[in-house]
Amino acid sequence: MKEKDKTNIKKSKDAQSNTVKKGYASYKRSELLTILKPILGKLVNISTGIEANLSKHSIDKMTSAKALEKSKNNGFTLAEHFELAAKIKPLYESAVLIAAHGNLKNPDDPNVVSIKRFVSAAILNSGKKADVLITVKESIANGHRIYSIELDEINKASERFQGLSDAAEKSADRATKTPHVDNSNITQTSEKSREEQK
Repeated sequence: MKEKDKTNIKKSKDAQSNTVKKGYASYKRSELLTILKPILGKLVNISTGIEANLSKHSIDKMTSAKALEKSKNNGFTLAEHFELAAKIKPLYESAVLIAAHGNLKNPDDPNVVSIKRFVSAAILNSGKKADVLITVKESIANGHRIYSIELDEINKASERFQGLSDAAEKSADRATKTPHVDNSNITQTSEKSREEQK
């Protein structure tokens, strides 16, 4: 077989593999929407009392290529990501707030008030344990909204955000104060402390 023919066959197999993967993710996304449709709306985190909206847009973000890739890089499969995405309601309700900060990616965006990171421990059907990192975006226009999830090895998600408070403190002058949360775990800026900083 000629080298050119081998290259064309390899390209064809790669294209088929990508189509199958995209098809699978698209199928699972549609299936997830069907599962979560009855609970779309406000979900309440028990430890903070924060109500976050779960919408079709949230589901799209939770299952975006970027979110799936992050979970995959942390040692989880697409199927495992979708399995836990389907459990977003109990995961968010029982999650612990581990970080809150301003918009670090775009600090000049006047609409974003804060980005909050929650973590919830989960056990997959296989028995494998995972930390589910849940990102909640707070904006002026939409309030709190479930933005994304990422699976990580147990205890790794919260460790990743331990050093964030220093960086967050510099950009969190617009972050809201979250009630019932230990101040040493997240950055909170109240009106009083803003005045003291001036």
